[in-house]
Amino acid sequence: MASVDQKMKEFQSQSYEERLKISMNIITNLKERGNVQAQEIYDSIAQMEKIPEEVVNAIYKDFCDSVDRLEQKKVQWQLHHFDEVKVYMQKLRDEENAQREAENTESLLDWLEDV
Repeated sequence: MASVDQKMKEFQSQSYEERLKISMNIITNLKERGNVQAQEIYDSIAQMEKIPEEVVNAIYKDFCDSVDRLEQKKVQWQLHHFDEVKVYMQKLRDEENAQREAENTESLLDWLEDV
């Protein structure tokens, strides 16, 4: 997985027009999904003749940072969930072992011999 810095380097290596297109797609999609900040940013930059490179880059960086935070939260949730599964599996193993120990294997063998 590429880091935010790596993504920014790749992004900044593209032409201004391509970066503008990407950033505007991000803002437009977020705006259409009801994101209030994206609507405010869209309204502000829609009035500009030329959007400064710093703004174009900041939009993309904020987007990458948000995606990175979401991915980290997802991984943390999955690790936590995995830990819960491990605890549950150990509980099942412990219960199974306790049941085995509780069984009287000698009486079971005697019963099988009588049959």
